[in-house]
Amino acid sequence: MKKFRIEKEHQRMKISQYLREVQNYSGRSLRNVEVFLNGKQVRLTKKLPSHGNLRVVEKKKGTDIKPIKLPLDIIFEDEDILVVNKEPFLLTHPTQKKADFTLANGIVNHFLEKYGEVRVPRFYNRLDMNTSGLIIIAKNSFAQAFLQNFSIFEKKYLAIVNGIIDDKEIARINEELAKDGEKHKIHDLEKENLKPEIEKVNFGEMKKYDEMEKIENNLTFENKDNKIEENTDFNSKKENNNLNLKSKSNFENINFTINENIDFNSKNAKDNLNLKNKNDFNNEILEKNGINKIVIERRIFRYGDNLERIIDERGQYAKTAIKILKTYPEKNATLVECELFTGRTHQIRVHLKSIGHTIIGDELYGNGLNKELGINRQFLHAYKVKFTHPASKKEVELEIPIFSDMKEFLENKSL
Repeated sequence: MKKFRIEKEHQRMKISQYLREVQNYSGRSLRNVEVFLNGKQVRLTKKLPSHGNLRVVEKKKGTDIKPIKLPLDIIFEDEDILVVNKEPFLLTHPTQKKADFTLANGIVNHFLEKYGEVRVPRFYNRLDMNTSGLIIIAKNSFAQAFLQNFSIFEKKYLAIVNGIIDDKEIARINEELAKDGEKHKIHDLEKENLKPEIEKVNFGEMKKYDEMEKIENNLTFENKDNKIEENTDFNSKKENNNLNLKSKSNFENINFTINENIDFNSKNAKDNLNLKNKNDFNNEILEKNGINKIVIERRIFRYGDNLERIIDERGQYAKTAIKILKTYPEKNATLVECELFTGRTHQIRVHLKSIGHTIIGDELYGNGLNKELGINRQFLHAYKVKFTHPASKKEVELEIPIFSDMKEFLENKSL
């Protein structure tokens, strides 16, 4: 149920128009509501007075999904939105082969316990069974319609992929992608049902967690504010000690070339580097040179009834931005951040395969499982989402740590 106070500026507007244009309801969601003006039920075609109260009640909608009590890792919840951290090996919703013990069953049970009634779980995004991470569930049709039509939505994943993606490999991949020309690009935003925002790329910053320190960059700054001072002399022994390079190999593994226009003796050196915390030195230099980013625009096609998707210009437009976080030479693996701009089935998995770096543990597109090495599923984790809240219209940004099995694989040197 939603309540709105009528303002004079909206006088003479039809209630349906007011709800669509002012409160961001969709035409479809209005089919399932009853409206009350100053306590009296009225039609959506009625015009608003100069003042008063409008109450919108959503008609109850049942579901055949059986409520089953399951442990839920709830990250965020209010009257409109529920966000949970899905464990791997759990289906998002029932299928013909498996009708219970899915996340949907657990959500229905959660709603039953909280509200005393069965509610439909309206999933805004979904994850493959063996992918872990954040899933957003709308609690009502208004929230669902708002998220689909008006919300600015970002979703980012962490993936561990086969092979080392260093600067030379990134250059090879980008050269290969450039050969695609226009055949995989956007042809028509409207015809392909795409929003203009899809053309923008914002790699953002990956936050650091205490429990991830061992898998982050091996450089620390001893000065308290973690900034390079204006008078820093990189040729002095003292400053080398202050930088506290733990080992020569760790430094050389960064494998970058410093841009010629960065003057470390300049007063603007710290601004050029824009260091944000002690672990950002490597990535800041790499970003400054623009060599740790890949944008994949390749169409994804399903041939017949095959489960596996392929890259083919007959397919749907798909876009994924890849940011290299750290390489693990001893495991022949790389930790990457993937940002989705479209939501095609298996998109990240297909795009990573197309550049020669499948996700570790991927049974369909990669080399499959290896239980001796602790690889029991595909190492893909939805760790960050950002969306516009349907009620407050404010941005909500949620972020969780890397999942435990992926963290253990990266940290355990015996694997």
